[in-house]
Amino acid sequence: SEFLEFNHCFLKYPRTREIKIINEDNLKARFEIVQQDEQSKRMGTYEVDQWSGVIEPKSTKIITVKLRTEILGNVRVNFVVKLDGQHQSQMIMLLATSIGPNVRPDTEEIDFGNVTVLEPVPRKIKIKNEAEIDAEYTAFTKKKDSIWKVVERYGVLKPYEEKQIQVVCLADEVVKSEGKEQLALEV
Repeated sequence: SEFLEFNHCFLKYPRTREIKIINEDNLKARFEIVQQDEQSKRMGTYEVDQWSGVIEPKSTKIITVKLRTEILGNVRVNFVVKLDGQHQSQMIMLLATSIGPNVRPDTEEIDFGNVTVLEPVPRKIKIKNEAEIDAEYTAFTKKKDSIWKVVERYGVLKPYEEKQIQVVCLADEVVKSEGKEQLALEV
């Protein structure tokens, strides 16, 4: 095949696929995986379980390829296999869509109800990292002079880790809130 598709890969997290090198001849065949050029390493890097070897007549060699993306978005990295007796090397394009972590809150809304002025009222929300990589997060209210404050604004969630963060309402005037205020979670 001219392409080896890794689909969605988490940024800097290795994903593994296999390629088959088939020797249809009656003689042994020698193969070599060409080292990656430095320029393509900015997009992604690959490792293999065997860089060179011999394939017996009428047999198949399976090579494990591990790709690690270095940028977000579409990643295309050339992977070249040299085979003895062939004038042209075989080029395979490693394809992936590199994505970052995915952090989700357990609720879309926090209802504080009626609160007493100048008395802090805490509520907790749970956030979960639904990715195979660490997720750095920042939680904050969109208005700078908000009556709501996030207690732990910064943090790191390990893969699949859940954490509760506390939001405190501290009303400083006897004013009914006009609608909703947004709490932002950036990853």
